[in-house]
Amino acid sequence: MGLFIFNKHLIWSGPNADGGISFYYYYDAITWIVGGLALAWLTWVLVKRYLRARALRRPHRRTNYRLLKRIVEIKDELSRRFLPLGVSNNIHAVGIGMLGAQYCIQVFVNDANQELWNGSGATALPNNYRGVPMVLIEMPAAGFLSANGIRDHQEVIIGGISGANTNLTGQSGTIGYFCTRKSKFRRPKEIHLLSNSHVFADLQKARVDDGDLIMQPSPGERGSNRPIGTLVNFSALTFGGEVTEPNHIDAAIAKLWAPQQHEALLPFIGAVKGYVAKKDIKIGEPARKCGRTTGYTEGRIFSIYLDIWVRYDRTRQSAFFQNQLLVEPASPAFQEFVAKGDSGSLLVDAEQHAIGLIFGGMSDASAITPPPPNTNAVQRVSGYGVANPISDVLERLKIELLV
Repeated sequence: MGLFIFNKHLIWSGPNADGGISFYYYYDAITWIVGGLALAWLTWVLVKRYLRARALRRPHRRTNYRLLKRIVEIKDELSRRFLPLGVSNNIHAVGIGMLGAQYCIQVFVNDANQELWNGSGATALPNNYRGVPMVLIEMPAAGFLSANGIRDHQEVIIGGISGANTNLTGQSGTIGYFCTRKSKFRRPKEIHLLSNSHVFADLQKARVDDGDLIMQPSPGERGSNRPIGTLVNFSALTFGGEVTEPNHIDAAIAKLWAPQQHEALLPFIGAVKGYVAKKDIKIGEPARKCGRTTGYTEGRIFSIYLDIWVRYDRTRQSAFFQNQLLVEPASPAFQEFVAKGDSGSLLVDAEQHAIGLIFGGMSDASAITPPPPNTNAVQRVSGYGVANPISDVLERLKIELLV
């Protein structure tokens, strides 16, 4: 067997200068050596990538993934029942939360005193569905968080400051953080800015062009602004579509121009240390962000795998998002977690791992004032934020956070 593996093969023979015959051979050992070196190099590259990805991801915490998967399937079934256009003028989101020590399905309505779905009359929400508790929660409808406002010019670009596409006249958003694009080949890492599609892109256009510059501060600010980068990629959004064709992320990246100084940190938070996989995000865990409008705020994860309709004032339409995060403010210290202009803020945990990318929240700030008591005495959520799980953003845009 060894003789076969390490055999030699005649390639060419012919007369030489001494009148004899020269023979040139190819040895199988060369193939095996080169192949072994190539395999060793490939193994090293893959192991290095795996170790880096593992180092950037927050360690797993104890979770019954099999049970959670079943709950998500039930939630998806209820979303397909309650959330299609025309089914209900009241229910606008369905998510997964906690009721005591067990998972529950959360059904979010604008007004708990109104009928749940069209034609339901006084029919109440069942206490459970397929063995899973169901909870009715009153919550104002969500909207994208772009707005008018005043925020300052920054010489050194950091996360959590005002910035948006130059075409968004009169609107403002937040530069969330910094990232680099993944590549199969070794090349210098170019620094990119991360935010929402509806902040960095003009969603009335189908593709990126030379006019898509990122301004800091945003065009909606009264302070002097200037371009600091160019839009590179964004997730297209579907408005008014069916729940069977959901949006998953609202995210975009822009190349930061080389002369522009930057520092990878968030005010009052610091540098990001990594990220949290979607399946490892815990209901009730602390969450923080720094945004252009409300600055530093604290909250907690209220819902995971949230399916929700979000309205965008610029298009006057709503977009359906699947498997998102809902964050409630940590009251009484914070009455609202986000406000208009905070779109694009990076959501982080207590240990500075990225959890999500804020893109929506309560569309009417006046709704923070408690309404008259409803007859059903249901729980009410206000001042909330909606975020894409950051692991979905990283995977779909093929990027890594700068750490």
